[in-house]
Amino acid sequence: MATRSSSKGRNEVLEMLKEDHKKAKKAFSEFERLDKEDPEDAERCKEIIEQTCKELEVHATLEEELFYPAIRDEIKETELVDEAEVEHMTAKMLIQQLQEGSLEEEREAAVFKVLGEYIKHHVREEENEIFEQLSRTKVDWDRLQQDMQQRRMELMQEHGLVDESAVEEEAAGESGSRGRGRRKETEAG
Repeated sequence: MATRSSSKGRNEVLEMLKEDHKKAKKAFSEFERLDKEDPEDAERCKEIIEQTCKELEVHATLEEELFYPAIRDEIKETELVDEAEVEHMTAKMLIQQLQEGSLEEEREAAVFKVLGEYIKHHVREEENEIFEQLSRTKVDWDRLQQDMQQRRMELMQEHGLVDESAVEEEAAGESGSRGRGRRKETEAG
């Protein structure tokens, strides 16, 4: 049975992932509302594509390296993890097309829209099927939360999503509050 501490760790891990999901859905929605013909909106579209692709890469890496391996044997329907990993592979192919910068503007918008639909489907399955099976597991949630938080900062730094001062503040504050780092990266990203 889960202890209060591991329950808190589980909630923090799932909340971190849900927050990423919410942020991605918001970016796709904003993209849809913009007028691709308007020069200012077209520039904002490019910014959204670049930022969202980087954030999705960070999120997918966290899940693939840490989250999925930790939960794979803990849920009843393990094929859901396999499906999620395949969905990540397809999303990464679309992200790569967007990051290469060789697509015409109309095609770029279409690829990003399809990526958004794909991500929304993936999020629905993950939150409604996988997350629902995680209430009584033997996962060391506190350790997983710490590992994911540390790896997130590394990945965000690699992708240029956080500035050096935020990384230094996170390192200095790590002995204090664990939740502080998430606010810092949210502000920076």
